[in-house]
Amino acid sequence: MTDNLDLGDDWPEYYRGYRLHTNPDGDVWWQAYQGTDRLYVEPTPDELVDQLLEIKRLGGRIRVTEDQRVVTRVEDGDEYADIYVGTVSLSGSLVPPDAPEFSVDICPQGVSKGDLWPSVYDGAKFSFSEGRIWWQNPGTHARHPVETALPSDVTETLQRLKPRGGSFRVTPWGDVITLVEDPPNPAEANEQLHDLPRVIKNILVLRQERGVEMLPIYVGTIEKRPLTVSDPRSLTDRLSTEERAKLNSWAGSIGQTTPTDPDDHRFHDPDHDDEPSDDPETW
Repeated sequence: MTDNLDLGDDWPEYYRGYRLHTNPDGDVWWQAYQGTDRLYVEPTPDELVDQLLEIKRLGGRIRVTEDQRVVTRVEDGDEYADIYVGTVSLSGSLVPPDAPEFSVDICPQGVSKGDLWPSVYDGAKFSFSEGRIWWQNPGTHARHPVETALPSDVTETLQRLKPRGGSFRVTPWGDVITLVEDPPNPAEANEQLHDLPRVIKNILVLRQERGVEMLPIYVGTIEKRPLTVSDPRSLTDRLSTEERAKLNSWAGSIGQTTPTDPDDHRFHDPDHDDEPSDDPETW
């Protein structure tokens, strides 16, 4: 659906991805919070900037999806339209303007599963729980099921790190990262924390000051991208054969005397819960 898009076409998918900013001077940067230092992308993806300025002459915010598609939002009357810009292969460094010696690799190499993530924590955000994976619409809060199967080693690592479920990010180059309170190997994590780039340490301090006391962990890599996201369930949807069978099986057990757990009788609507709180959107 996204293979034949041209610059300026409406973006038919959901608006998500690694966050970057641009301006008319041709700069591209990543920023933790408004008012904090800009980390400039070097080398600058000049073609991307030229494409964006054709749509937004003042530049602005862009997102880079998990398969390197670049999208932005433009004013459309009283609302905003999601617009396709092009593709970009992010590489190089994120560079503090006055201290280039403290630059950070955009795509870290040589990172093993369970290691602290030595770059900025960003990417397309997804969530998981009890074998389900979804993308949560920040506007409607509806959960959109992810149909693409993740590699088993990725799902197993996520489940081990977060047994109750939670959220994770997928970078434009396919790395999967997540936030944890308790790293799998505390001794190694403590050693790696001391070795993190100075910029990343300062970002962690900023997050702690805002109440986010978690560490970014590398989980694995996804080769099959983009992740296919479908519409949330509607109350008028036709039941599948499996769903009908489960419903009939449950109906057939009504009236049987079995021990029950009070929690089984509390109302729970998983498709309209609040978003998991382990990964704030502005982290």
